[in-house]
Amino acid sequence: MLTIKTIGQVLKEKRTSLGLDLSEAEQLTQVQKLYIVALETDDYKALPGDFYIKAYLKQYAEKLGLNADRIIQAYDEGKGITVEDKEDILENYHFVKPSERVEPEEEVPKTWRHYVPIISLSAAALLIVVGVFAAVIMNKPETPDLITNDYSYSKSEVSTSKSSTSSTKPSESSTQASSSTPEQTIAISGSSSAMIATISNISDPIKVDFSVAAGRTIWVGMTNSNVPATGQTLSDGANSLSALVTTGAENSVITLGSVQGLTITVNGKALDLSSLTTTGPNKITLQINRTTSNSAAQ
Repeated sequence: MLTIKTIGQVLKEKRTSLGLDLSEAEQLTQVQKLYIVALETDDYKALPGDFYIKAYLKQYAEKLGLNADRIIQAYDEGKGITVEDKEDILENYHFVKPSERVEPEEEVPKTWRHYVPIISLSAAALLIVVGVFAAVIMNKPETPDLITNDYSYSKSEVSTSKSSTSSTKPSESSTQASSSTPEQTIAISGSSSAMIATISNISDPIKVDFSVAAGRTIWVGMTNSNVPATGQTLSDGANSLSALVTTGAENSVITLGSVQGLTITVNGKALDLSSLTTTGPNKITLQINRTTSNSAAQ
């Protein structure tokens, strides 16, 4: 039976038929995992450009043993690929010999004797519950009378305790007022297509916001976060993304298809992306130095 499938479906079915996961396919084809996902989902906007798309399609198809020229032609024409699905009739048909057939047993009507054990167990359980309830009611202790003098003494004790607590509050407030929390800082290093942003004096939760200018389409991937493993594409339809870094994580790697028209902030503080000058894929490593309780108290 002939069916028409997309290029991504053909690539993915061939990879799975070879028993390769994404990591193994990356080692075999020398194509980055994030681009393999983009090719198999027909998400060409996530790749740098038309030249790279054809190059990755050709390299990936050849390593999987597919006809690379046919796939490139289908991409240029914007059409699907006609493939033949073979259906194994034997898998859907099972012949049962007459000697192996099992006739359904005739159900025997149940009489009242069938329910005697169930009724007996239910009655025994009910008697146990009633006995426990009666024992609790009979052994319930009486509530002792409160002595007026004891109540007055307790009341005065509470008042004294409140007074001593109130007297200590001003000194605690003055101690807290004298302490100061260090300000969050971001140090940038690296250049070209990779940079490191060292963030100090920050505490969980750590929120990273991405915003893309109108008319731009950028693919975003982020480790140690709630961003899906396949990443997310930002465009005019959905031009912003808020991600949370995993609590306790010491670093997070951000992979970008491009940085033109992109703004990134970490807990409201903008990252300086001017050192990233390449138009192709870019990588930002967030090194996280959290504020400790000891430094906050000093």
